[in-house]
Amino acid sequence: MAVIGNGRYSRQEAIPLLSQAGQRRLSLATVTVVGAGGVKSPLLYYLAAAGVGRIRIIDFDRVELSNLNRQILYSVHDIGKFKATAAADRLRELNPEIDIEPVVERIDGSNFGNLTDDTQLLIEGGDSAEGRLLFNRLALEHCKTYIHASAQYNYAYVFTVIPRVSACFECCFDDLPASHGGAVPIIGCAAGVAGCVAATEAINILSGKDATLAGRLWLHDGWANESVHFDLVKRTECTACGGTH
Repeated sequence: MAVIGNGRYSRQEAIPLLSQAGQRRLSLATVTVVGAGGVKSPLLYYLAAAGVGRIRIIDFDRVELSNLNRQILYSVHDIGKFKATAAADRLRELNPEIDIEPVVERIDGSNFGNLTDDTQLLIEGGDSAEGRLLFNRLALEHCKTYIHASAQYNYAYVFTVIPRVSACFECCFDDLPASHGGAVPIIGCAAGVAGCVAATEAINILSGKDATLAGRLWLHDGWANESVHFDLVKRTECTACGGTH
């Protein structure tokens, strides 16, 4: 648990909408982040800097040279290392007062419960359509609120799924091709924008505020430097939630 009252979080505690009460909620929170790539790099930095008490990082991949245009948690010295452990090492240097738990596994139906049961919030944004759809269904099954954050080209996307309350991932993206995913072209700062917005949403939720992006897709167009919101509607014919979960 993060240490309260030593001055590290004084600039946050001075914010009336957060205060020491909100900071204490952050210090007691557990968040599980699936993936430690481009979007998750700034997100993890800011969650650790904000004093989220326990951060679990799940990633089975290793750092490659081609990651470094956007995955700012890593350097050339990390190439070949598992991302989860390299990320944990870097975040501990930033904030040794919190608990960072690296998990070098692929999350699926066999381990989802064990890895998320103690978590107040999940954050995902996998590379493959199959992975995102599976994660969505597992989160609905286990009734876990999660933030989806992703980026491609020069676009960033973030929204929050609250089971039984807001539209799920499949409500919004029911026609993703099976081939969607893999090595997606991207400018690094697009991942940074998505990660920062998702971190802001996570801090809001974990500190006791409402989820501002539940039922709303936040989209940023980096080419035009414009951000817009789209309402997301639960579909009664959704094969994942049926408009009810």
